[in-house]
Amino acid sequence: MPQLAIVEAFAALPDTRRTAGQRYQQALCLALFTLAVTAGNRGFLAIGDWLRAYQKNGSKTLPF
Repeated sequence: MPQLAIVEAFAALPDTRRTAGQRYQQALCLALFTLAVTAGNRGFLAIGDWLRAYQKNGSKTLPF
C-alpha cells in the first residue's frame, strides 16, 4: 500500500504508547484523526462516525 503524505509526516514522531495500546500504527491514527477534524468533526463520537463512514464509503486499503 503506498503511503500518503500525511501518514509520512506523522511517521517521524516517536510512539510513546504502551505495547498494549499499539493495535494500529500511530502515524495512521494521527493522520485519520487529523483528516476527520479537518472535515469538521469535533469530539470522539463525531470522529468515530466519520471513520466508520470513511471505511464504508470506499477506503478498502485501511487496516481497520
